[in-house]
Amino acid sequence: MASITDLAYTSNMSAAKKPFLTDLVETLDSIQTHINDKIGDNIEQFVLDAFPSAYTFDDDGLKNFATWNLFDKQTGNDLYTGGDFTITTTAAWTDLDATNASITFAPDLLAGDFKCVFQFNVECVSTNATNEADLAFRITDGTTNSTGIASIHLVTGANATTTQVPVTIIYTFDSLSASAKTVKLQYYITTRTAMTIKVLANTSEPIYMEIEKT
Repeated sequence: MASITDLAYTSNMSAAKKPFLTDLVETLDSIQTHINDKIGDNIEQFVLDAFPSAYTFDDDGLKNFATWNLFDKQTGNDLYTGGDFTITTTAAWTDLDATNASITFAPDLLAGDFKCVFQFNVECVSTNATNEADLAFRITDGTTNSTGIASIHLVTGANATTTQVPVTIIYTFDSLSASAKTVKLQYYITTRTAMTIKVLANTSEPIYMEIEKT
């Protein structure tokens, strides 16, 4: 376990006489050097290892984080069960529902990296034996898009078939700002032939969203 060296100040003063000014200065200088080089530098080193560069000391002796700390990480979660979404737009990334299929949060005090998880189920119902569904999902904060894209390609070869596919998207957003952010779910349909596609959002199969400070 790392430790800070105990203070051992310099003293050349004699008990038999009053100290000279130079003796006092020498002692005080040794204390100042210890505080600056041992205490101050080591505390700064700890802060640099633990917090991003925007962290500041404000000399009030109070915690800067309103709620969270290094051992109780900031998290948030939400789910939507207000009704299934039938999706039809093709050849463009499209918001599923910018209000309900999204999670909004405000980082406590500082910017940083946040891991976001979206889980949901996709239902494809064929209306003809000749059918195809080729689509993808991602999450975005409006500036950065997840690189982990969940893809579904389905051909059933039969009419009136129902297929459900569970989808999980996990992505870490790098250095999100300290202001409130909204991460939302988007879809992209490449091909939809004789297929009704839904993203389920009900009490049995909700859209679940979670975010965590990494």
